Amino acid sequence: MVVTGTTRSESVSRRWAKRSPFAVLAVAACVILGLTLSSLASARSTKVAAPVPVKFTSGPDAPFAATRFDGQYDAATKRIYFLGFRTTGDATDGSVWYYDTIQKTYTDTGVDMPVPVSNYGIAALSGGGKLGFYIFGGRTGDAQIVTTTQVYYPSTNTAKELKTDPWPGMTPSNCVSLPAMGVAVVQNTAVVLGGLSFAANGCADDQSNETWQFDPKAKAGKHWTKGPNLTMARGYITPGVLGDTIYAIGGDINDAGALVAQDIVEAWKFGTTKWNDRKYKNLPEPCDESQAFGFTAGKLANTITLAGCGQWQNAVPDVLQYSSTDNSWANVGSLKNVRRNHAGSLIGGGARPVMYILGGYGEGFIDPIASSEIGRPSKQSDSPAPAAPAPPTGNIPTS
Repeated sequence: MVVTGTTRSESVSRRWAKRSPFAVLAVAACVILGLTLSSLASARSTKVAAPVPVKFTSGPDAPFAATRFDGQYDAATKRIYFLGFRTTGDATDGSVWYYDTIQKTYTDTGVDMPVPVSNYGIAALSGGGKLGFYIFGGRTGDAQIVTTTQVYYPSTNTAKELKTDPWPGMTPSNCVSLPAMGVAVVQNTAVVLGGLSFAANGCADDQSNETWQFDPKAKAGKHWTKGPNLTMARGYITPGVLGDTIYAIGGDINDAGALVAQDIVEAWKFGTTKWNDRKYKNLPEPCDESQAFGFTAGKLANTITLAGCGQWQNAVPDVLQYSSTDNSWANVGSLKNVRRNHAGSLIGGGARPVMYILGGYGEGFIDPIASSEIGRPSKQSDSPAPAAPAPPTGNIPTS
């Protein structure tokens, strides 16, 4: 049967056609408005956080010149402790010193670490009912890379070696690795990152991608657990921490005894299975052997400040800032003195963060220096960092 006449759809189409000039304009206006609002919303969501300038000023000089060491703040005593160091003439001093942040003075505690070493990072961990400052491995005065795990207790002014739990890190050449400053703390667990070995220290020039976790509350002989491998094998990594995420910043590969600084940045959220380097912006320049400070509150919230940029055998005084908000790096200031392999610690934190650095190899990079610097967020950073000084001359031990 053939049906004739006008269908409902044709009738609607004809009415729409009569109104189409105005309807089209109305629809177009709505589309344009929608796109504009969407664009504005997108712009707000991708707004780039402005870098926060950081200004470093000179602090009190120490009575000793030191390098390849670290410092750790003790809130109970308001002191920063140093657990030995490399000093003038490539000697190693195992004495424990502290800097009183109130009196602005340095004091020798009278205690020496059981095995004096340089090239370490400090992990502040609570175990056995008290706070301990732990160091893992290191380099001795006779240029040996060792496996010792040691702890200093500020409440009792005592130190000991944990002989049941030596540092387990190795390079692929089956050499003991030297993690140096590559130590971070998350959830009362030390995470030790990578490490190098050296022919000059009796083994082979190599690098490790291993990470290891140290639990201070575990039973003797059970403190260490293997963690996920880094995406790039290297040592002298500068770690920064934001919340439960560790950022492995820069570092060195060992090329036949020469350290080559890297610009890679990779990160790992504690408890996950993999490190990620694709998600995180690389450094604007290669850096090694430095100090980094992470902040979750205050003017520097959600940023990491890299205080100086080592570039073995050299360094530049750039102060670089990473923003986790928009995954970007910016140059936000300059150290007063060019240095690398310096100690560093936060003093306090929260809304008024203070960054403290001490020593390291200074200009010339032959002998260590004794100067300190204090860093704070500022309305205006120092003038742009000067060009890197000329490389040092003479024979400098790689490790």
